[in-house]
Amino acid sequence: MQFLNPLILFGLVAGSIPVILHLLNLRKLKTVEFSTLRFLKELQKTKIRRLKLRQIILLILRTLLIIFLVLAFSRPTIESSLPVIGSKAKTSAVILVDNSFSMDVSDEWGNRLNQAKFTVKSIIDGMNEGDDASIIQLTNKESNNNSLSRNIELLKQDLNKIKFSFAAANLSTGLRLATKILDESINLNREVYIISDAQRNILNIENKDSAKLFEKPTVVYFIPIGAKSKSEILNLSFDSINVVNRIFQKGKPVEVEAIIRNNSNKDISSAVVSMFYNNERVSQRTLDVPANQVRTLSIAAEPRQSGAIRAFLELDEDALNADNKRYFGFNIPDKPNVAVVGNQKDVSFISIVYSAASRLEPVANVRYINPSELAGTELSNFELIILAGGPYLKTDFNKIEQYIRNGGSCLLFADDLTTNDIFNYGSSMLGFGNIKQLSYSASSPPAFSSVDKIHPLFEGVFKGTTSSKAISESPKIYKAFSNTGGAPIIEIPGGSFLSESRVGEGKVLYCSVKPSTDWSNFPLTGLFPTLIYRSTFYLSSREGIGISSVVGNSVMLTLPKMFSSSGNYKIIDPNGNEFFQQAAVLPNGTVLSLGNLNILGNYVVYSQQGKAISIISGNPLPSESYLQPVSEDEIEKNIESQVSKNSHIRFIDDSRNIVQSVQRARTGTELWQLFIILAILCAIAEMIVARNTKREIIEG
Repeated sequence: MQFLNPLILFGLVAGSIPVILHLLNLRKLKTVEFSTLRFLKELQKTKIRRLKLRQIILLILRTLLIIFLVLAFSRPTIESSLPVIGSKAKTSAVILVDNSFSMDVSDEWGNRLNQAKFTVKSIIDGMNEGDDASIIQLTNKESNNNSLSRNIELLKQDLNKIKFSFAAANLSTGLRLATKILDESINLNREVYIISDAQRNILNIENKDSAKLFEKPTVVYFIPIGAKSKSEILNLSFDSINVVNRIFQKGKPVEVEAIIRNNSNKDISSAVVSMFYNNERVSQRTLDVPANQVRTLSIAAEPRQSGAIRAFLELDEDALNADNKRYFGFNIPDKPNVAVVGNQKDVSFISIVYSAASRLEPVANVRYINPSELAGTELSNFELIILAGGPYLKTDFNKIEQYIRNGGSCLLFADDLTTNDIFNYGSSMLGFGNIKQLSYSASSPPAFSSVDKIHPLFEGVFKGTTSSKAISESPKIYKAFSNTGGAPIIEIPGGSFLSESRVGEGKVLYCSVKPSTDWSNFPLTGLFPTLIYRSTFYLSSREGIGISSVVGNSVMLTLPKMFSSSGNYKIIDPNGNEFFQQAAVLPNGTVLSLGNLNILGNYVVYSQQGKAISIISGNPLPSESYLQPVSEDEIEKNIESQVSKNSHIRFIDDSRNIVQSVQRARTGTELWQLFIILAILCAIAEMIVARNTKREIIEG
């Protein structure tokens, strides 16, 4: 037996009051004056015994009356049913509804989310007077009403608000919330209903600890949704997308690799995959995907405009359309501002390259700067600085190093002053270590010993093999100043010809020869304009502008230092709506918190200067597309690992007859009505016995 109002039991102390009064009355001696003993003889011994017995009966009845009243108000319950006597124990129920997008699948019984809603409605309609319930969405947690309610109409309003969400559902989080809600209940029956299509990804346990849920006895019902269909549900989905390009240019193909999964037990042939840039179809391909297998698809298209490109891949319609799109984004930079530092002789070949490349359309806004003007130049106005020749000052290198660390970029050429202390100082600051001179015979100049052909600078440039260490046609080199640091891209005997270094958020390339014909014929080869042209886009393009996030998760975006400052940043969501977000300046950088991204698609973040600094692609969790349900044993083990031993786990297979199934499983009867009846009977008996006793005393 349990008591729903156990504190009332302290009232049982009042049951001792009749006993105390009885004992006090026995101690009082009453004096009766009489003149003869003949009256005492008239009293019969049987009458005396009868009076004493009735007094004891009155004492017992009065004590029981108090005890029964106290027990009635403490609401005793038993875990069984009693016919006629007693009332059904009240129930508190928390209903966990899986509204993740996999519930948008339809089968013979209709849409699965609608099936889940029908089940919830059946549970609500089956509530008795005094029962209460709460409906919890396993996604859209901010929409939950985290309290119990007896108002059926209000519960139905909460039910009607449920729509499928692209955010991930998590059973562990739902069970924890159910525990908090049921802790507030005083009802005997505590029930949790889990209504889901039983996908594996809902079973991930968050913040697992030793504390068990539901310390009070609780029944957990798992109700799987979906018809046990013999027909196959066909569904393709994207596992991931990888943008291959590292350099993005208008009119140059952007290649994407997509991993596509067949989530059904039947082969799917000639599936159509389309690529869209800013909602315009730009490419299309087909592929075959065997049952329960994945395939990789490469697809490419040329962007025809500059700026932020909101892109996505799309599959044809199937059983689950919610996972037929996968979003990504990239930025086609406008013409970068380039500063070329050096005297006229040093920059002449570079100038020829830019002039030739800009005959059809300018590729960059180029400004030529004398080395003596470097100190007075605002470097933050440029996306790329080309150091073609000195002389430089230490302060120049200090300024350049800070500019690169904040996200700038630089192409550094060796010059006649390479061996002096200032150039070595700058080389060391930029990550290339010490400089050493290499000299070669004019009659037998060295050839490149290796070229990293898969480096973004040279992707698709060289014909033939794409091996990362394949030999390429080499210029004639007579003198070079090789570095000891950095990552080599092109190597020559004795050192590196071209290498790369990262400084803070920026990139630096170092070429060990001058951009003139003094030390080599490098400016006369086809590799020189390729280096200048490709470096312009590679170095000026900021990495990490495209970020993928799972819908429903919050995003903390660390802003590039060149764009970071306090203030509001403009964000355009997938629906084209603009809003502004305040950035927070923290010790480790400026951070922009975007909260939970609940809409599928691309969010573009703009700097205060109006430049696109990040494209965040909100995509669904890939595992949500795996439609095969897990076994009851696995579900039971997962829930058992989280709940206490006082909890019981039961499965209800027929979601369409949920009320009958639950009523058969429920136990519990409240006995307060029984104790009220007993108290009334004791009161009636006490009045009868007391009246008869008084009459007998008067007559006797």
